Amino acid sequence: MIVDFKTLLGVVLRPFMFALYFLSGFTPRSPRRWVFGSWSGKRFADNSAALFEHVLSQDQSGIKAVWISHDRGVLRALAERGCVAHAPWSPRGMLACLTAGVFVFDGLTKDVNHWLSRGAKKVLLRHGVGIKKVERAIEHPGHRLYQLFHGSLWQRVFWGYLLPWHLVRPDLMIATSPDHAAQGQAYYDVDASRIVITGFPRNDVLLSAGAEDIDERIRPMITEARSRELPVFLYMPTFRDDDSRFDFPLAELEQMAARRGIMLFVKLHFVDGLRQKSFVPDPEGNLRLLDPAIDASEVFPVAAGLISDYSSVVFDFVLTEKPVIFFVPDIDEYLRHSRSFYYNFEEITPGPKAKTLDELETAIAAAVEHGLGEWTERYDAVLSRLHTYRDAGASERTYQAIIERFVPSVTGSAAGRLTKSATS
Repeated sequence: MIVDFKTLLGVVLRPFMFALYFLSGFTPRSPRRWVFGSWSGKRFADNSAALFEHVLSQDQSGIKAVWISHDRGVLRALAERGCVAHAPWSPRGMLACLTAGVFVFDGLTKDVNHWLSRGAKKVLLRHGVGIKKVERAIEHPGHRLYQLFHGSLWQRVFWGYLLPWHLVRPDLMIATSPDHAAQGQAYYDVDASRIVITGFPRNDVLLSAGAEDIDERIRPMITEARSRELPVFLYMPTFRDDDSRFDFPLAELEQMAARRGIMLFVKLHFVDGLRQKSFVPDPEGNLRLLDPAIDASEVFPVAAGLISDYSSVVFDFVLTEKPVIFFVPDIDEYLRHSRSFYYNFEEITPGPKAKTLDELETAIAAAVEHGLGEWTERYDAVLSRLHTYRDAGASERTYQAIIERFVPSVTGSAAGRLTKSATS
């Protein structure tokens, strides 16, 4: 068995890190300094990135926004734009985390720097509106998070030692609707007063009129699809807790895309990225692999449809009102070995379910020819249930919610009167 040296070192140093966490609660913190992070500090993406961009656009807000990341490429790209961005254990990164009054993250405090977060207000923006259960709602006894929250005393102590960031209850959490807020209460065991319905900041670009902000890594692929007059379908499966149970049939999907006359963009989940390295697409074929680190929402405006399974990406994509197909060949094993579902799967999924490649091909053909077709009514019901707002105002609503809760001296029009000198 190969043990990652950094992981092993982190486990050995845990007692010191817990002491550091405790001490971080005594440093003076400014409510006007906010630190942001995403995906364990490895990406600039998701709701955190969208809100970070929005805060930067508020020239006179008096809020100092700092991005924290382990990724040198992310830090370099942000620095070239004139943004403040630091590594979590660099002197400036540590100073930013120790003096920040607000930590903003998508999933866990380790998106920024868990060990320097005590004493700060934690704002959870969340990864999505999930079908599968997460955190405290996981029901499989063999899952480490089930054992952390519901296991024996020794299991809870063991996993609490290794995964303490999962025990953090956010001071503020956003949701897309009352239904989604109730889901958040179950997952994070927080009072309803800590949840505010804003919508997701990352969807503001998607819902902006005429928006088409395309990552430079994707742009050549979209240009190619357009030159070949091929509709683009995006395949985005979620990860499996036991990744040995399902292999994504990329070669077969490439052949199917050619038969159907579509261009298929495949983006595996960030934690599954290594699994696609053994497959090399035909440069003349109809399948292209996307970098798992990109923000796939930038493909949404140009995609003709989405293929997914149990991923929360579905409920972002439905805002486009374009077809979604659920490719679920392993659904029985997924439910048995990985996760149970928060929602009734048939009720909450507004699109055909395909368990075989033949069924998937049939569903794609129907989507190309008829669009939403028979699923239009279900789409409307899902949108009403899960998206209170369908506009480009989520970032501003989220920003104002943080201001009102944690920066009492900066409210409404007063925020606009603060000068940049207040950020120093």
